[in-house]
Amino acid sequence: MVGHLLHVGYPKTGTKFLSEWFGAHPQLAYRLGSLAGYSDVYEVVRDGVAPRPGVLYRVTSFEGLTAPRRDPRGVIVSYDDSVDPTRAQENICTSLAMLFPNAHVLIVTRGFRAMILSSFSQYVRSGGDATLEQLIARSPVADPWDYDRVVGMYRRAFGDHKVIVMPYELLRDDADRFLRTIEDCLGLTHFSVPPDRVNASLSPIEMYWYPRVTRTLCRLPIGARLKRLYLHGVFVNRFRRAIALLQRVRPGTPVTADAIPDHVVAAYRGKARSLRDEPCYAPYARDYFQSD
Repeated sequence: MVGHLLHVGYPKTGTKFLSEWFGAHPQLAYRLGSLAGYSDVYEVVRDGVAPRPGVLYRVTSFEGLTAPRRDPRGVIVSYDDSVDPTRAQENICTSLAMLFPNAHVLIVTRGFRAMILSSFSQYVRSGGDATLEQLIARSPVADPWDYDRVVGMYRRAFGDHKVIVMPYELLRDDADRFLRTIEDCLGLTHFSVPPDRVNASLSPIEMYWYPRVTRTLCRLPIGARLKRLYLHGVFVNRFRRAIALLQRVRPGTPVTADAIPDHVVAAYRGKARSLRDEPCYAPYARDYFQSD
């Protein structure tokens, strides 16, 4: 019987790399944006007539399952979405457990300071024009990375032995071991893909300059079409050379993890205590448990 793997995020934890691996692994059936690897109901019928040999799991993967927003398909991230993430996460988990009660669940986390910085990079790439300091002061979302609550929720819904929790830091440092750990849990043969950096974060200089340039350009009467072209260029970091030139002409302060106040990170340290007993988290205790 073919099983089901639910990969529920988080964002900025190697999701695109995992998507490539899901799609390439011969024992997994996966399509980007699909439910259980099926593009539509017609493919269910086609798969019933001619099943793909060797498939052990069908995969559903979407980081929005743990980072819900009103427009899950949209590229632009709104920080005024008025979504209650806690309630939405609970509703999503309940729906998934109803649809796929016997599924395995994969949750990938990331250390809090690095998660904050990487999320800011993604916000800037998606057209955000606030600085890191302004976003921190705004604090629009409550507990977006409460790992204990989300992991506990999925363990209660699917069973402790069905939930695989992994640190992004292991994927970053040893992609082969990261994948082998998942394969061992699922009973898959080993299959690796090159650990290329996909959806890499902006550089510290780019994170300083892009919000300022975006804010300036979007106030000019340049028209909707040019604005869309510019925002797409920011998303793919097309203006990196222009940013480097700006930095040489008028140096700005690079945006690094040191710019995140300690009290902001400390607010999350107690949100990962359930991961202390996971062996793969031991090398990264500083990223998750420093102030516990």
